[in-house]
Amino acid sequence: MKKRMAAVSQLDMAGTVVTVTRKAIKNFYVRVDRETGEVCVTAPKHLADAELLRLLQRDWAWVKRQRAKAARRPQLPSHRYEDGEIFYLWGRPYVLTVRVRAAQHTAVCTRTGRLLLYVAASAGQEERRKAIEVWYRAKLMQGIEELRAETEAIVGRRPREYRIKKMKTRWGTCNVLAGRIWLNLKLAQYRPAILRYIMLHELTHLWVQNHGSAFHAHMDSFCPEWRALKRELDEGPSYEI
Repeated sequence: MKKRMAAVSQLDMAGTVVTVTRKAIKNFYVRVDRETGEVCVTAPKHLADAELLRLLQRDWAWVKRQRAKAARRPQLPSHRYEDGEIFYLWGRPYVLTVRVRAAQHTAVCTRTGRLLLYVAASAGQEERRKAIEVWYRAKLMQGIEELRAETEAIVGRRPREYRIKKMKTRWGTCNVLAGRIWLNLKLAQYRPAILRYIMLHELTHLWVQNHGSAFHAHMDSFCPEWRALKRELDEGPSYEI
């Protein structure tokens, strides 16, 4: 069966371009890219522009706060995957050293403050990026495995699986019906305490699906310092991979 394509359009809201994706869903969602401040909406296919703008107006104060946070957030330079660039792993900086070798396969490792990237002479920027991304995925999965027993015991729930993907507006998501938790690849760059907080957050959704008072009460019990960790994550530097 062919997968139906979502309809994408743009609207103007108070001088801000809003990207709208209409899908076969029931609810309206608005998200703000924490790095660029871009506003994206996902809405039911039948929702008219006038009703969509009304819903946006309802949430616009929140949107403005998120865009202000994005504007204040320190932006680090984009990577070209060349010697001397800084990459972070679990909150620690590593200086990239590219080493060319005859073998065609790539390898990545850390050593005394350096991130060593072994590549063939023919490897371009995209191949270097992919090698480092694969390395980050392995490191994040290792971090998840090290924390899952503790976090699941604290929350008292266990998902069927954890998966990793690159996300622009979320640090994690929880599909309650599938019992699946997705975690943002960029979490490997932050302190392990941040990953632990996000895992506790997503596991809590197996009890409470929204972010209401019951959810906050659970989080206060499971992770008393969660507000400070959220601030650190939301207002800290935006790392590139």
